[in-house]
Amino acid sequence: MFLRNLYNALWYLTIIGGIIKTYEYRMIPYLLAENPSIKRKEAFQLSKQMMKGNKWKTFILDISFFGWYLLSVLTFGLLSILYVNPYNAATNAELYAELKQGLGDVP
Repeated sequence: MFLRNLYNALWYLTIIGGIIKTYEYRMIPYLLAENPSIKRKEAFQLSKQMMKGNKWKTFILDISFFGWYLLSVLTFGLLSILYVNPYNAATNAELYAELKQGLGDVP
């Protein structure tokens, strides 16, 4: 996870590259949670394969939460704590499950 954050920080020096790589590396935490012994290069490669052709769809999914976050600001973050963050985490976990099925054999 440290290397993912480091790579993202370095890619953000080229603003557009940072946004693209953030989405490309998005599945790494889920891959590591499911396979703690996976090698670094393999985790990056699998995440890249999973997100190939799905970055834009994932961006649209993120945009769909904008209204919830705006409503959360109006409730001083209470809605975010109680509903929006768990809903967002569950949505990302389901996204991982869907992308994993499309990938085939993930170790």
